Formats: sequence, C-alpha cells, structure tokens
Amino acid sequence: MRPRTLSLLLFLLLAAPAWPQSAEAPKEPQAPAPEKRYANMPVEAVPYRRFSKPYYDWFIRKDTVEYFGAAQDHPDGDVNKLSEIAIGFLGPLENNPESIFGIPMLHGAQLAIEEANARGGYQGKPYALKVYNDSALWGASSTVLPSMLFKDSVWAVLGSIDGQSTHIMIRVSLKLEVPILSPGVTDRTVSETRIQWIMCSFPDDRVQSYALANYIFKQLKLKRIGVLRTQTRYARIGVGVFNDMARRLQRQPVLEVKFERGDQDFSKQLRMLQDAKVEGLVIWGEWSEAALILKQMRALGMKQPAFSSSRTAYPQLLEIAGPAAEGLVTACAMDPARQEPNWLAFRERFRRRFNEDPDPYASYAYDGMNMLIAAIAKTGLNRGRIMQALRDYQQKTYDGVAGRVLFDYTLKNISPVTLSRVESGKFVYWQAPSSESEEPVVAEQR
Repeated sequence: MRPRTLSLLLFLLLAAPAWPQSAEAPKEPQAPAPEKRYANMPVEAVPYRRFSKPYYDWFIRKDTVEYFGAAQDHPDGDVNKLSEIAIGFLGPLENNPESIFGIPMLHGAQLAIEEANARGGYQGKPYALKVYNDSALWGASSTVLPSMLFKDSVWAVLGSIDGQSTHIMIRVSLKLEVPILSPGVTDRTVSETRIQWIMCSFPDDRVQSYALANYIFKQLKLKRIGVLRTQTRYARIGVGVFNDMARRLQRQPVLEVKFERGDQDFSKQLRMLQDAKVEGLVIWGEWSEAALILKQMRALGMKQPAFSSSRTAYPQLLEIAGPAAEGLVTACAMDPARQEPNWLAFRERFRRRFNEDPDPYASYAYDGMNMLIAAIAKTGLNRGRIMQALRDYQQKTYDGVAGRVLFDYTLKNISPVTLSRVESGKFVYWQAPSSESEEPVVAEQR
C-alpha cells in the first residue's frame, strides 16, 4: 500500500465520529460486600471488594471451629473423689512488664471464684484457682498446660494476655484438649488459628484499629498520620492492622517510628515526626510511655491531635501527662463510666476486696471465670462438654460486668468498642459507630 493511501485511511479513522455512548457514565466494577464481615469490619476493609467476590469467606461460617474429636466421650470426673474443682490461671504476675495488667486480671478471677464458692461451689465442692505466672521468656508457656492438667487436674484455663504465649498454649491444647478462655489477649491471630480450644473475650486489635481508623480518616478527615509504637509484639500486631486499614482508605501513614518499652526520652522520634509534618499521631503502647510522649510532644510545640490504643486509657496517664493529655482519643476495652447496675455493684465489691478500681483486664477476667464456672455447672466435669458449652456462644451475646460481648464463629469478641477523649482532665466515653455503609449482623442474645 502506498504511503499516501495509508495516510488517507488513518485520517478517515481518526476523523470518524465516535461510537454512540450511553448518557450514563460507566460504573466501576464492584463486587457486593458479603452479608457478614469478619470482625464486623467496615466495607472499605474487605479485601479486593472492588474487583472480585471471595471464593470462600473465612472466619464467618459456623464450621470455623467445629470439633469432631472424642473429648466428650472421655469419662467424667468423679466429684465424690475430688476435694476441689480446679481451674487454671495463666497471667503475667512477676518479672514481666505486663504484670500491671496481669495482677488485676488475677484479682478479677479470684473474686469470681470466691463468689462461686459462697454460692456453694460445684455440688458442694469448692472451686480452686491454680495460679501460674506467665514468664516473659519465650516458649515458657509450653510447659504450663501439661503441669496444670497432670499435676493440678484442671478442668479449664483462664489466660493469658501476651499473644505469643497464648499461641504456644493453644497449640499444646490441641493435644491435651483443655478449654482455654483468654480475657486479655488482643492479638487477632490467636483466634485465626482456628484451634477449637480457645475463646477470646477481650476486644482485639481488629476492632480497636477499625474504630480508630474510622474516627481519624473518615470523621476527622486527616490525611498525614504518623505512628509511634513500642518494640513489642502487642504494638507490632496492632499497628499492622491499623496500617492495613489506613491503606485501604488510601491513607497510608507517612512515618512509623519505634521505641523500646521503658524508654523515657522520645525527643528523637518526635522530631522525626515533626519534620514529616504529620497532621496527627497514633501512639501504640502502655500508659506510662504514652504519658511522657504527650508531655514531650507538647513541649516541642506539636499541637497535632493524638490517638492511642486501649492500654493508655488509664487514670495514671492523666496524672503524669496533666494538661498535655487534653484531646487524646483512645480506643477502650470498655466504658467504666456507665451506670449499669451490674457494673456498679461489681465495682463496689471489687473495691472492698482489693482496695482499687477494676480495670478492663480485671473485668473481663471476672466475666470469663464466671463463663467457665457456668459451663462446668451446666455440663459437668468433662473438658469436651465444657468447651462445647463455650462454643454455644457462637453468634450470641454475653452480658457481663465489662459490657455486652458478641462472639463470632471463631469465639472472638467483635462488639463495637468504646472510644474516649480527654476533656478537662477526664476521660469522656462514647461508643464507636458501626460501619456507615452496612450494619453488622444482629446476633441472637443469649
């Protein structure tokens, strides 16, 4: 073909009118969000929601923790041959930086045991708490469950707080088949193992991170967020979930810096964040470091709003930080200012017994121990049936002193968390809203 002819054909093609188009602009392909969402996640957090519908939705089906073993066929314990009904406890009590949370957790469990015994125990036999310290040494918890079972003959276990310690313990439970209820672990990956012998009642990193991300990015409309966290598994897992949610909202944090637990000087990290021109700061750690961070942050002239995880919502933070804490917004495990009769009565009993206010770890431990005691009373001394009684809470609620808890199919608490803001030197609480796009599944009340 001659060059002139080729040029003429090209001209005609380019000059030809476009193919008729509809007046309506083409819509972006988007798969419908699933009717049920893992951990009641916001629609925006659903992976690949704009492109494809999942082949299989994990963690939201009843078969997630189904058990087909023979534990229920084991002979029941003979109450006539027992002097006590043993329940194990694993928590950080000494030589562990998390003992500030483990000791209140122990107190909550002790109060529940004492009250159950005052009601007559189990068929006239008292409940006995077998207490084990959760050592900060990696892997130490692997020996705890065998000792509880073969030395103390426990029927169930309450614990723990540390994510990696709980991970190891539940893997041992696969062989020993002992029910475990964790009233303090925030590590979302514990329940994602799909091990059938664990129940988690404490609000985990997912629900805390979703609530904070929704408030920061969707309500306050902030864009440039910085993160300051401890070098711990607790903070690493929590911030990982927050960052993942931020990315899906197209709000990737501009800078993440770290510090060691127990540090006192945060000026280097804060100057890095200041130079990055962040519009807000997320602090993931304990109240002791968060209080110093807030003081040093304000001393540097940083007026950006601050946000933090549930371990900072403590009165001690207000005592240390003083006016520097004003405006801090935290995700909370519960609302201690509510006026529900069962909470007020529990708080008064706890104060009389331990001369202090119950914190979230004490409250969830009290509820968790009462759930274990109720399961034993209902099913008898058979570990398989005790765990099945706990599995019956799937997609049901439990009303305890810590508030209403909703369990999903992994036996994890997915209730909406409480947020708090420091105003005039006090925490002011409100419930974090559910997803705006779609309401979560309404569960049957138990």
